[in-house]
Amino acid sequence: MIKLSHQEDLEKSTEPSSVILSPVFAVLTSRHECWTCAAVVPVSALWVPSFVERFDDGEELSVADAAVLRFVETINLPAAQHISSAAPWMLMSTTKGSGARYLANHCQACSVVQGDFQLFGVDGPFGLVTLEKRGTEHISVRYVDCAIEAVAGIAQATWIDQISARNLQPQ
Repeated sequence: MIKLSHQEDLEKSTEPSSVILSPVFAVLTSRHECWTCAAVVPVSALWVPSFVERFDDGEELSVADAAVLRFVETINLPAAQHISSAAPWMLMSTTKGSGARYLANHCQACSVVQGDFQLFGVDGPFGLVTLEKRGTEHISVRYVDCAIEAVAGIAQATWIDQISARNLQPQ
C-alpha cells in the first residue's frame, strides 16, 4: 500500500480494520442524478467475485461469494490506476456525513461528492430496492484482470450475484 495524492491515489488509514484481497475485480458503472445540481452522471462501484479478508490480528477469512467494496480507504497502485482510467469521477475525499476519507464518486457536472451512503442506500443506484425493481442490466461491467488489495468494507446482496452470473471478459 502506498500513500497517494488527491486524484488517482489513496491515503493509507492508520488503523485499518481489515484488508480485502482479490485476484481480479470489476468496475460497475451506472448513472445517477446528482443530489446537488440534478445532472445525470456516471457513478461506479468496485466488485470482487470472491475475496480474502485479512484482519488486524493476521487472521484471514476466505469468502467464495461476490461483494462490492464500500468506503475504500486505501488501494494498491495498479488497481487504483485501472479505476482511475475506468471511472475518473472516483476520487479520494473526506465527507461530512462519514467523517472519513475514502474513494468516493464525484458529480462530473458540479464536482460534489456522491457518497457511498447515498449510492448504496436503499434507493441509490447500487441500492437493494432499486436493483430489485430495475435489475442489473443498466449497470455496465468493466472486468479488470488485476489484483486488488484495499482497506474497505464490503456489501453483499442478491443483485451482486446477478453481476456474478454475467459473462465477464477482460478489458
